[in-house]
Amino acid sequence: MADKKKKEQEPERPAYTLPDDPKEAMKQLKADRKQLRSDQKAAAKEARLRAKEMEEAEAELNGDIHGGLGSFLLILLIILVWLLLMAIMIKFNILGLGDTLTPALKDIPYIKNLLPGAQTVQMNNSGEDSSQVAADNSDYVASLEQELSRQLALNASYAATIDKLNAEVARLEPFEEEQAEFDKQRQQFYQDIVYNDNAPDASAYASYYAMIAPEEAAEIYEQIASDEISDEEVKVYAATFTAMKPKEAAAIFNNMSNITLVARILQQMGSDDRAKIMGKLDTEVAEKVTELLEPEGLPELNNGKSASGS
Repeated sequence: MADKKKKEQEPERPAYTLPDDPKEAMKQLKADRKQLRSDQKAAAKEARLRAKEMEEAEAELNGDIHGGLGSFLLILLIILVWLLLMAIMIKFNILGLGDTLTPALKDIPYIKNLLPGAQTVQMNNSGEDSSQVAADNSDYVASLEQELSRQLALNASYAATIDKLNAEVARLEPFEEEQAEFDKQRQQFYQDIVYNDNAPDASAYASYYAMIAPEEAAEIYEQIASDEISDEEVKVYAATFTAMKPKEAAAIFNNMSNITLVARILQQMGSDDRAKIMGKLDTEVAEKVTELLEPEGLPELNNGKSASGS
């Protein structure tokens, strides 16, 4: 009877119709289904909210809200008491519960501290750690002592080397003094014998240099000319080489590293003698000498004339 009355009260909904065009009909059908699902979700959400509000209103009327909170606290207290009792039984191994649960709880942090003998194990571990630290410190001190011994030995070796070097310096000092004296005597020899007015003529020097190997003759000339030489000295050298055979003079020039000195000596020779010697020079040496014999190549001489008057 009530259902019949409810149906009579509900308004009569219009019939569901679709457009005649199949595409438009399918499009509208999809849209209506989507809208229907959205309406159903909204209705369900609204129904849940209504139901919750009704439950809260009913609980407030019956005093169930405060009673529910008290029940929750009571249950929580009971759980805590049980946990405390379990911890005490495990810690003191009542009824062997601690030994029974040790395999399962020994690896769980904090909880493993409740197991029987946990304090003893910690003390033993602490003792073992202290022993290990002491052993490590002892090894470190030993390594430092070894390094100190090695450094001391190395310093002693360096000190011995320094002493040897100082002794060698002391041993060589007389030789250095002798070398200085020799250089002084050689310079005096050059002044008194080689460059003196009464020195042997150029032919005597030429015959001497012709007797020795070209390499040694070149070395002697370069040693003589190691210091800056004057134009007059160059003229003496030019006269000496002029007195030599062109082939012998060219052999000496080819072995001299001071090409500038070679060019200066050749410049002081007569043109004929210079041409004969340059014809015997190595190609590379002749090219370098020719470049230096250009007006820009050599410095101006105090006396513009060569030794042979060319």
